[in-house]
Amino acid sequence: MEIDDIPQDDSKIFQGQRKVIYATRNGKFEAGTTTGWQAEEFATEQAVDELNQLTEQALQAVKNGEKSVIYYLMYKNRYDLQTLAQATGFWQWQIKRHFRPDVFAKLSGKQLDKYSVAFGTNVLK
Repeated sequence: MEIDDIPQDDSKIFQGQRKVIYATRNGKFEAGTTTGWQAEEFATEQAVDELNQLTEQALQAVKNGEKSVIYYLMYKNRYDLQTLAQATGFWQWQIKRHFRPDVFAKLSGKQLDKYSVAFGTNVLK
């Protein structure tokens, strides 16, 4: 894409901010800015809607006693299993176990601290 062709659609997801992207000018890459474009806005809105649905489903699973609060907080804080494992230092299989309410109830303070740091909350203590 040529630098002069970068879309400037004033996307509401950018909230008045600009995003740096790279485009070409005279055959060489150069940094340019955009206020967004419609296709990106549409895709982002769909992704956010899906994440919101997953978060709501996770909350219901916690309320129904099917999952621990870790499951809900993972979605609420926009983690997936892999990134939560990276943030906490737990293996993915351990986190899946911690989703079980009976296993969660037995977690140590040190284990809960790792989740608290990742989620930025003291709710788990």
